[in-house]
Amino acid sequence: MLESAPDVIGRFQNAAANRDFDAIGQSFTEDASVEDEERTHRGRGEISAWQRKTRSKYDYTVTFVDGEPVGDSGYRVAAHLKGNFPGGEADVEYRFGIRHGLISSLRIT
Repeated sequence: MLESAPDVIGRFQNAAANRDFDAIGQSFTEDASVEDEERTHRGRGEISAWQRKTRSKYDYTVTFVDGEPVGDSGYRVAAHLKGNFPGGEADVEYRFGIRHGLISSLRIT
């Protein structure tokens, strides 16, 4: 995990790696949004369902390789994905918005 990242990002990463979908949802604010693969998921329920659906479709690992703060309440993470999805490997960027110790927004590109 990245040493300078907010604690909630580590909790999110661990919950995702362990497929703990309830813990994933609890990493986000009630009104959070996630943008991934040209879709937006809003609120803890949709966010948990998004991860449950994605993880049931593909088996993959995410390795956070670099990160840095962005502004007062953001954090950017470069990550490497490896798994059984089309192409098998991908480098992506996670843009986290943090509010009150929870993730308020996440954009994956």
